[in-house]
Amino acid sequence: MKPLSRLLLFTFLLSTGKAVFAADPLPLWEAMERATQSNPAIKSQRVEVSRQTLEQDIARSQHLPKVDLNAAYTRYAYPTFVTPIREAGVFPPMDRDIANLGLALNLPLYSGGKLVAGEALAAHNREASVQALRAGGQDLLFNVAATYTKTLHFRQLGKVLDARIKALQQEEKDIGLRIQQGRAARLELIRLQTQLSQARYDKVSVTQGEKDALSLLASLLGERGPAPILSELGTTAPVLPVSAEEAIGRALQQRPDILRLDALGKAAQQKTAIARGDRLPQINLVTKVQESASGNWNGYNDWQIGVQLSLPLFDGDIRKHRVDQAGLEQQQNALQQEDVRNRLASEVEQAFGALSESRARLEAATQGESEASEALRIETLRYHSGENTITDLLGAESALWSATASRLQAGYDITVSQARLLRTIGELAPDSFRPTAANKKSGAGHSIQQGARL
Repeated sequence: MKPLSRLLLFTFLLSTGKAVFAADPLPLWEAMERATQSNPAIKSQRVEVSRQTLEQDIARSQHLPKVDLNAAYTRYAYPTFVTPIREAGVFPPMDRDIANLGLALNLPLYSGGKLVAGEALAAHNREASVQALRAGGQDLLFNVAATYTKTLHFRQLGKVLDARIKALQQEEKDIGLRIQQGRAARLELIRLQTQLSQARYDKVSVTQGEKDALSLLASLLGERGPAPILSELGTTAPVLPVSAEEAIGRALQQRPDILRLDALGKAAQQKTAIARGDRLPQINLVTKVQESASGNWNGYNDWQIGVQLSLPLFDGDIRKHRVDQAGLEQQQNALQQEDVRNRLASEVEQAFGALSESRARLEAATQGESEASEALRIETLRYHSGENTITDLLGAESALWSATASRLQAGYDITVSQARLLRTIGELAPDSFRPTAANKKSGAGHSIQQGARL
């Protein structure tokens, strides 16, 4: 094979491989993982964490000495001392053109505890930003899970509606033949066509719902372009708390909004310490080394070292008000923490209740679908034998459609309820819905049968 032909073949195989890879179905856990990496809002919160990290470095550097290089050139209207008096009885030189070059050092010796409090404040603010990032990630993961399952729900409803429309169309043909044979009235055909029109409208509505859900999912993933192809959920077993007491205990230890408020409360305490430190003396070590020169560039060196003390006496109660303001911030934060802890028990109970209700609803809906399917089979046989009317048949068909839709909804609600419970305790993660190893080997689908039974 010629080199050019080999190159073209390699390029074709590579592009084909990319296309196949791009078309791979996207599982739920991977969608959640991609969202945490690509969602712009989460990226913005990561930037905030980096900014707070730099703020922590800045606060830590406040303890270090500050060294400045100073240079100046001045032309005076009248001759001025180039350098201070250096020894008794010797008059210093004078000139109108004076240049200065020097180094100045300033080292804080005592600041009323403000520097230590400032470093702690920066650390607590960074921790608050980290917990805000976690809270945003928990909300994002829940929204991805809810949107993903809603998309699958619409897709399965579409398949059920396709089967329903096909069955109604076949029944429409059968009624047409019965009308030609004089065995059915035209009213029966009209009633069936009304049901068929409604089913076709439902199909359009469900298809649009799936498109909208896919579009929302793509935005949550932080992606542009065509919507991803979703795979079935698979058999997942998220590690859930067994009781409300256990859930509350785990939430108090790791729920991000609680930890964020705790960090902000500690930050408020440090703000109070800083505000109080403003009312205390400030002591700095200052030193300076300088070279001065006149217009003839004769240089004269000089140095100085000393301790400076600054004590605020009166500022119109500005510092006092700042202390009071910091105290109120502490009080506000304490009330917010109390409010979150008071709501926590209710949120946990609601999450457990929603999960239990979804499981019970699935069990009831599965039983109802089985009964509706058998009822439809009986009504179909009775209709074709002339023992009932089209109204009875269409009623049974509608009942089966409703039961199937309820079962599908309940099945996916279980996944959403599991995600809600995990978010409530602050433990929602992509791995929560990663299929088990046994399921990967067997290739089993969702534990709830999603196929249409019409």
